[in-house]
Amino acid sequence: QRQRFHRSAPKLIPKIIHQTYKSDFIPRKLRPLMETWREFNPSYEIRFYDDTACLHFVATEFPEYFSAYSALPKDVERADFFRYMVVLKHGGAYADIDTECRVPLDTYLRATDTMVVGWENEFATDEAAFARHFVRRRQILQWVFMAVPGHPVLRSICDRIARHATSIFSNNTNRDTLERTGPGLWTDTVLR
Repeated sequence: QRQRFHRSAPKLIPKIIHQTYKSDFIPRKLRPLMETWREFNPSYEIRFYDDTACLHFVATEFPEYFSAYSALPKDVERADFFRYMVVLKHGGAYADIDTECRVPLDTYLRATDTMVVGWENEFATDEAAFARHFVRRRQILQWVFMAVPGHPVLRSICDRIARHATSIFSNNTNRDTLERTGPGLWTDTVLR
């Protein structure tokens, strides 16, 4: 458990929360979850991006990744790639819209933190992890994370996705997504 720190101390990670969804029509059941991020973090700027805004962002801010972004076979993979790029560019927090904030981010964020991630799960064996649809025995979640702009882990994962945008990792397309852009690749990159 992280020690609690003074909320008003200056932080290296910008006070921005990035969220994305395929359109600006957010399903009713997800709106209250999104609102928790604003409620618990009133000093943070909330930035929302739909798929059109994501495409424009990648084209203008990361043209070197645009062809890989466009070549990814699934929308969810483009959403994964986008989250890494937007935090690479602007810093701040990324949070999936179906996640709930229960504590202000500044409660646990230290002034010197440059990246904050969390464990999603840990299993005794690879087989136990795979049986529960995880791709790593110890897996880092990527549905919420924070970083400073330009963090080298984010640059590294973007470069790795660009190199392997059309690679096939298995005979299972869901597993391929987890390895190509999702928590498998994320865990491997963060732990390097």
